[in-house]
Amino acid sequence: MDGPFYKEQGWINAALFLGFIVVMSLMAFVNDTMGSDSAKGTDSAADSRETLAGLGGPLSPGDPQQVRQGPGGRPENCRTDDRDTARPTAAPTEVRWQKLVAIMVPTSPSAGPLRTEATMWWCFAHTPTGAVLAAHIIPVELSGAAWRMVAEQQVVPGEPRDAFVTIKARADETNPEESAIGRFVGFSLASYSGDSATVRLLVTNPTGGYLSTSVSVRWREGDWKVALRHDGSLYSSVKRTADPDGFVMWGG
Repeated sequence: MDGPFYKEQGWINAALFLGFIVVMSLMAFVNDTMGSDSAKGTDSAADSRETLAGLGGPLSPGDPQQVRQGPGGRPENCRTDDRDTARPTAAPTEVRWQKLVAIMVPTSPSAGPLRTEATMWWCFAHTPTGAVLAAHIIPVELSGAAWRMVAEQQVVPGEPRDAFVTIKARADETNPEESAIGRFVGFSLASYSGDSATVRLLVTNPTGGYLSTSVSVRWREGDWKVALRHDGSLYSSVKRTADPDGFVMWGG
C-alpha cells in the first residue's frame, strides 16, 4: 500500500470508496501502525485467536475450526459448475444484484455465492468468474457486524489476518449504512492461476470519474478466500481514473 497516498488523501478516499469507512480507515490505520506492531507479532496472533474464539460452527471450511468437507473436497451443501475456465470478457448475463451490508453486490446463480446465510455469503465456483464475485463480496462482508466469522472462514489465515483482526477489533465501529456512497461498475482480472487471482474493482467516484483498487483471493479448502496484503490490508492503493478503459463494465 502506498503510504504517502494515505497520509495525504487516505481519509478522503476512505469515505468515497464504496462507503467502506470502517474498512478503509482500518487500512490507513494498519499502514501507520504496522511498524510499531511488527515487533509484537506473537501478541497480535494471540489477540487474533482470542477475538475469533468462541464462534459458532462454520458454515464453510475455515481455520481454526474443523473443516467440513463434502465430495470432491468441497464444503458440504456446496456444488458449483466449474467447467467455464475462460476469463470473463463481459459481465455474466445471469448476474443478479443484491444488497449486502450497505452495498449492492453482483451475484450469480451458477458462479456464486450459492449460499447466502444471514452471517456469511459463500460457495463460489472454482472459476475466474467465481473469483471475481468473491473479490467483490467478501470484503463487503468484512465491513458488517459478522466480520469476525467472515475473517475466520473467508480470509486466508496467517500474520496478515492476525494484524487485520487485532486492529479492526480495537477500531471504533461505524455504521456502513451512513457512509455508503460509491457503487460497483466494473472489474478486470489482473491475474488468475486456478488457485489464486487478483481482481481489479472499479467503483463510481461521487466527485466525478471512478476509483479503482484490487483484491487478491486464493482457493483454499474448497472455496475462494481473501488473501490479505502483507500489512493486513484488504485493498491495494486506491487510484482515481477518468475513464473505465481496461475494465469489464457490469452494465445496468
